[in-house]
Amino acid sequence: MAKPSADGRIAFFPSENTDLLKIDWLFEAGSAYQQQPLCASAASKLYTLATANSPSTAVAEFFDFRGVILETNCDVYQSTLTLYMLRRHAEEVLPMIEEMFSRPAFSEDDYKVWQSKRYEEISTLEHRTAPMARRQFYQSLFGERHPLGRYATPQDVQKLQLATIKDFWHRHYDLGCCRIVAAGAVDERLNVLLRRPESFNAPMREYGRIDASATVTLIRPQALHYSIKDATQTSLRIGRILPVAWDSMDYARFIILTTLLGGYFGSRLMANIREDKGLTYGIYARTQIYRGAIVFYITADVAGGMADKAVQEVLNELRRLADERVGEDELALVKNVLVGDFLRSVDGVFELSTRYCDMLANGVDERLTDNLRRAVNETTATELQELAQRLLRVEDMTVCTAGV
Repeated sequence: MAKPSADGRIAFFPSENTDLLKIDWLFEAGSAYQQQPLCASAASKLYTLATANSPSTAVAEFFDFRGVILETNCDVYQSTLTLYMLRRHAEEVLPMIEEMFSRPAFSEDDYKVWQSKRYEEISTLEHRTAPMARRQFYQSLFGERHPLGRYATPQDVQKLQLATIKDFWHRHYDLGCCRIVAAGAVDERLNVLLRRPESFNAPMREYGRIDASATVTLIRPQALHYSIKDATQTSLRIGRILPVAWDSMDYARFIILTTLLGGYFGSRLMANIREDKGLTYGIYARTQIYRGAIVFYITADVAGGMADKAVQEVLNELRRLADERVGEDELALVKNVLVGDFLRSVDGVFELSTRYCDMLANGVDERLTDNLRRAVNETTATELQELAQRLLRVEDMTVCTAGV
C-alpha cells in the first residue's frame, strides 16, 4: 500500500529488498491544455534535455555515467517524468532534476532535432494501418473538438514555434501543482531531497484542471474506412463509449465480460477469429478509463480483403453474448484469469507505484479494485447476459477500418 505524506503531495512505496528507485513527477500538463497541437508533448520532452548550466550532451553524459534512465510521457491530461536509478546516486541526480524544473534551456538546436524527428514520426503514422484505425475511431467517438479526438498532422509540427512551447511549459510545469510518487529504496533522506525546491512546498494548487466529464457527448455510431495506398493488411477498431461510471458495479462486471470476449489468449474472439477462421494473429477486447469517459474497443490486424468477414464475426460474437448464457466452467476460468492479472499488477512496489500513478491520472481510486473483487466473487452468468444485452448491442458499435 502507498504511504502518502500528510499533505498528500508525495506517495511512497518502500521496499527493503532493492537498491533501485523509481520516481514519478506528475503534472497537469497534457494535450487537453495546449493552445496549439503538439505543444504539450514537445514541452514534456524538451525541458529534460538541457539546462541553463548544462547543454544536452553534458546532461546525457551525466545520466549515462550513473546508469540513470529518464522517461517522459504526455497523455491527454497529465505529463509525467519518470526516473530510474540506484539509491546511492540520489544526492547527485536529484539536484540535476531540480535544475531541469527551475532552469530548462529549451535550446534552438534541441528543438530543431525534435521537430525533424517528430515530423518523420507523424508522417510515417499516416501510412500505417493501426494508428489510422485508432485515430478514426477516437475522432468518430468524441469529435475533433474533444481532446481525445484531436490528432496532430505533419503540418502542425512545422507550425509549432519554440516560443509557444516555452510559454506552455512556464504556465503548466509548476512544482506547486506537482505530485510525486516514489518506489523502491525510499527513506527519510529521500523525502527531504524531493521536498527541497521551495516552489514544491507552496500550498497545493490544481492549476486549470479540466472537468472532462462536462465535455463528453455520445455521438451516433458510425462505420468508417480509411484507405491506405499499398497497404497489405487492414486494421480494425470496433467499440463505443460506455454509459457507465468507473465506480459502478456495472463497470466491474463489464470487465469480466470484456475478458471473456477478448481479454486473454483463450478468449472467444481468439478462438473464433484466430484459431477457427485464421483471419488474424491476435484480436483483443479492452476497456480504457479516461476522465469523464470509459471506452470499450476491440482491435485486430487482418489480412487484406478479410476485414468485412472479420468485422462480421466480431459482431456475431457480440450477439452471442447477448443471446446465450455463458457456461459455468468458462465463467470460472475467466474469473481466474482476472485474479491472475490483478496479482501480477500488484506484484512489487514498482508495479504498485505505476498503478497508483495511473489512478491519479484518471481520477479513480480503490473503489474500482473493491468492486472488481466483489464482481469476481458474486457475478452470475445471468447478470453477464443482461449486461451484454444492454452494453454490447451491435447497433451501438462504431466500426473503423484502415488499410486495404
